[in-house]
Amino acid sequence: MIRPPIAASIASILSVLVVTPISWAPALGADRTESTVDREITRRRDYLERGKAAIKAGDRALKDKDYEKAVAQYRLACDLIPNAPNTYKLYHEALSGFCEAGVDLARQRIAEGRYADASNLLQLIISDRYDPECRDARIQLKRLEETDYFNKTLTPKFRANVEQVKQYFVDAKGFFDTGRFDLAYKRCEQVLNIDPYNIAARKLEEEINKKRTDYGVASYDHTRSYMTWQVEKGWDRPVHKFGETKNAIVDQGPTNSGLTQRLQRKLEIIIIPKLSLREATIREAIEFLKQKSVQLDTTESDPARRGVNIVLKLDANGGGDIPAPAPAAAPAAPVIPGLEALPGAAPAAAPGGAAPVASAVNPNEARITVDLNNIPLGAALTYVTNLSNLKYKVEQYAVSVVPIGTPTETLITKEWKVPPGFLSAPPTSGPDIDMSRATPAGGRGGAAALAANAKPQITMGNRVEAKDYLTASGVTFPPGASAIFLPNSSKLIVKNTQENLDLIEAIVEAAIQNGPVQVEIESKFVEIQQTNMKELSFEWLLGQANVPGGQQIFFGGGTSTSTTALNTTTPFVAPNGTSVGTNLVTGGLRSGGQAISQNAIQALLAGTTNAASMSPAVASIAGVFTDPQFQLVIRALNQKQGVDLLSAPRVTTKSGARAVIEIIEEFRYPTEFQPPQIPQTFGNTGGGGGIVGLVGGAAATSSSGSFPVTPTTPTAFETRNTGITLEVEPIVGPDGFTIDLNLVPQVVEFEGFVNYGSPIQTTSTNPITGVASVNIITPNVINQPIFSTRKVTTSVSVFDGQTVVLGGLIREDVQKTEDKIPGLGDIPVIGRLFRSQVEQHIKRNLIMFVSARLINPAGEAVHQDEETEETVETLPIPEAPMPAPNLPLMPK
Repeated sequence: MIRPPIAASIASILSVLVVTPISWAPALGADRTESTVDREITRRRDYLERGKAAIKAGDRALKDKDYEKAVAQYRLACDLIPNAPNTYKLYHEALSGFCEAGVDLARQRIAEGRYADASNLLQLIISDRYDPECRDARIQLKRLEETDYFNKTLTPKFRANVEQVKQYFVDAKGFFDTGRFDLAYKRCEQVLNIDPYNIAARKLEEEINKKRTDYGVASYDHTRSYMTWQVEKGWDRPVHKFGETKNAIVDQGPTNSGLTQRLQRKLEIIIIPKLSLREATIREAIEFLKQKSVQLDTTESDPARRGVNIVLKLDANGGGDIPAPAPAAAPAAPVIPGLEALPGAAPAAAPGGAAPVASAVNPNEARITVDLNNIPLGAALTYVTNLSNLKYKVEQYAVSVVPIGTPTETLITKEWKVPPGFLSAPPTSGPDIDMSRATPAGGRGGAAALAANAKPQITMGNRVEAKDYLTASGVTFPPGASAIFLPNSSKLIVKNTQENLDLIEAIVEAAIQNGPVQVEIESKFVEIQQTNMKELSFEWLLGQANVPGGQQIFFGGGTSTSTTALNTTTPFVAPNGTSVGTNLVTGGLRSGGQAISQNAIQALLAGTTNAASMSPAVASIAGVFTDPQFQLVIRALNQKQGVDLLSAPRVTTKSGARAVIEIIEEFRYPTEFQPPQIPQTFGNTGGGGGIVGLVGGAAATSSSGSFPVTPTTPTAFETRNTGITLEVEPIVGPDGFTIDLNLVPQVVEFEGFVNYGSPIQTTSTNPITGVASVNIITPNVINQPIFSTRKVTTSVSVFDGQTVVLGGLIREDVQKTEDKIPGLGDIPVIGRLFRSQVEQHIKRNLIMFVSARLINPAGEAVHQDEETEETVETLPIPEAPMPAPNLPLMPK
């Protein structure tokens, strides 16, 4: 940098003065202040030191790549250090650092998209004040001035978005690699919000969805295998539990009821051994009772909370100016032993009896005389207040004694946060059911009322009114009281007296303490059916033979039989191709399905078949070229057939709420029919060569021989639900372990149709041949369904997680058939060859189980019964005992 000659000379002189200190003797005396030159020398020396410190700070910042700080420090050093011969090296060091740091900062500004800031900084560097010869700054500035060297649309906001996108994408990859696919997908969505055309984010979302799909397939396989395992596990019969220590009933501990109830309890529990008052005022009596309550209170462990606060609230006139209206013709009050009223005092009334007749006596002037033993504090307070023409009411923190005419039914508004299902009630079936008389929260009374009125139907949003629910719970609502429930915030707002509010407090507290307990109920129908069939029969086939002594007489076996046991068109053939037996001797003996018949209903449902089944032939004996020829066929069968059925409907509901699960198919069938319509006349009645028949007793002629008949037509239908239905109402016991269940499990199956109609027929005679024939006008089919129902209606109590048997049915049908040939079948031993025996046993065993388990809102079991891992305690390593004093130690 070039400076003017005069300025350079002055700067050179000052630099010499700064570098080489000169002692100046005071020319004008010792008391003269420092001269201007001394002050200038001190100031420049300070500038030089500060410049050196700035250069060092700039070097450190440049090394740390803090270009902004480095530029500031180097620029400060250039401004502080003079460009003089003595400071030339130091000044150029600062100038070089300013040029280098400034160019680096300009590059950083360009990378950030701040092109104007970079241009201003570079112009400052190459200005005459600093370093016009800074080559890097000139090159960078020239590039900035070119229009196409830098993409100046990359603004700072765009650069920031790029960095944010990079960060989001890195986070997405990290979440993806660690299996947190939802968070990874969210990061990709955030990337696309900033950069909608980011292909990498779309690709990563595709990979995430593939992983999700793989997980879904694995979940499907797992769920299917789990449900298949549940079906197999359903056959597992529960094992009886031994050593169960849970009790069905637990002792009721102290409850945290309302404050007024606690005071009322103290009034009943605190017993005063002797209450003796003579001519006492109401204030003296109240003070005496307060002291006794503190001394005799055993309900509180804290001495500060013992006793009952009793407050006397009288008006300015003592309360006597508010007399109560005296009832007309009131009966005389009974005489209470030990209680004497002074003249002018109101007569006392026994607790729970009629209220005493109030007089206009001032309570402050009344005198009380009482002598009673072992009396509760509440009863004593009743006597004292009645004798003073007063009454008392229990409030939250004290008992107030007020004039007898003071109204005590003060309505207070209070609100509670209640569980969402607080007001849930059993479902109703119509307006005929009065829910106000139902017990709270699906209690026994409500369930009985529902069962007595109509079949319950589950409806959405089934909730009783708050006032009806509380009234059914025993809360009274005086005139002006109200109760509302806000479902959106689960708030119960009640306006009522303090006593009723305390009762509501206890109800709400019990609902909150019990928590949202749910019950999972599973009802199993296990039906085992087995059919055992045994048969051993013999069939004799005998050919023709000569009768001994007779030339033209032959005999043989039987001919055709009453059954289709054997196809006689194909005779038995011997191994050499010769026919052996053609006629059945034992053709009347039944075999297989011919021997066993079905019951009436099953026969109607299954119908009849053209051919009956035969048991297989296991062996045969034939006599070939004998006289006569014969063959013995041995039929034997030992058959077992089993049908096993498992139905296990499962439903989850809240305690006290009725639930119904239906897995059904609606089956519609006709119940009313229009009878068939048969016309009285039909066909061609002109008498031109038609066929004449009798219909309805009248002669008719038909040219076609067909009847225009309207068949039986259904006119009314009914619907029957077939399938599985489970209706249940669980109530969790006070121990939180016992579950009371009202159960109605039912399985309805369609078995088939039975035709209750019969064909409508007519007879006609051929006029040429004279042969009569029967014609079916219409089959007149009237099919009616038959259903099988397995149903149990019961109430049981089960422990949590346990299973009980609801009911069972064991049945065995035994059918035996024994056919024999008369005479031959009665021969000992040999007669067995002429007998056929079939025996069939059909065994059925139907058992119904019910299992109940308490679960929390998360679906987890409240009482876990899973097997836990056994922890083996580590035993200490045994140590060698210390040797006796007289024994030497073993050498190591």
